[in-house]
Amino acid sequence: ALKLQSVFLKGQSGRDAGSKVLAGLPPAESTPFLENGARFSADVVRGQKTGFFLDQRDNRQQIKTVAAGRLTLNLFGYTGGFSVYAGLGGAGHVTTVDVAAPALRVANYHWQLNGLPAARHETTKADAFEFLETAIKKKKRWDLVIVDPPSFASSKATIKKAISAYEKLIAGAAAVTMPGGLLAAASCSSHVDLPAFLNACETGVSRAKRRATLLRVNGQPPDHPTPLPFTEFRYLKFVLMRVE
Repeated sequence: ALKLQSVFLKGQSGRDAGSKVLAGLPPAESTPFLENGARFSADVVRGQKTGFFLDQRDNRQQIKTVAAGRLTLNLFGYTGGFSVYAGLGGAGHVTTVDVAAPALRVANYHWQLNGLPAARHETTKADAFEFLETAIKKKKRWDLVIVDPPSFASSKATIKKAISAYEKLIAGAAAVTMPGGLLAAASCSSHVDLPAFLNACETGVSRAKRRATLLRVNGQPPDHPTPLPFTEFRYLKFVLMRVE
């Protein structure tokens, strides 16, 4: 049986804000783990949040089931979680986009770690909004587009700005989705509830002069439970659409 080797407290703003080792040794720079049989690693100390967004694991599994043969674009790809699942699901090719070069290096490592062909994956260091603008101008399209941005609403005061950002992002993502292709959009903003996010999806798709059919609406997994009255605790929204 495996023994607990360390307990590390991660501060709210990262390793310099109250983060410390509570027991055992400091976590390794790259801690390996399995998720639904897929191989990943996490930098618990320096990575974003826990170093890997575990709350998306059921939604990554959803992507795996629909990725077969699809040309896939993963925006805000971080260390390639959704990309690897798409690859394991048989995606024809996956492009992972993120602004952080170190994250993209890990995304490539995760792709290789799962025994996936190097020729079926590429990484692009770019701002997601700028990437979409360029792709639209070049008339590039994908069969499966995934957008999993960071929280756009850090407080109630920023909700209006966040909704505007979601609408712009989804409009761009819909514009580069092939007719009959799939668009997966996520929001981790607790201040933007599900009805507001669905409305932003509708507005964004319409702005792109496209139509979409709602296929799935998912949230966070069972190990992220929420008291029934506290809707703001149900922060994660994941919407899968077919775009015409």
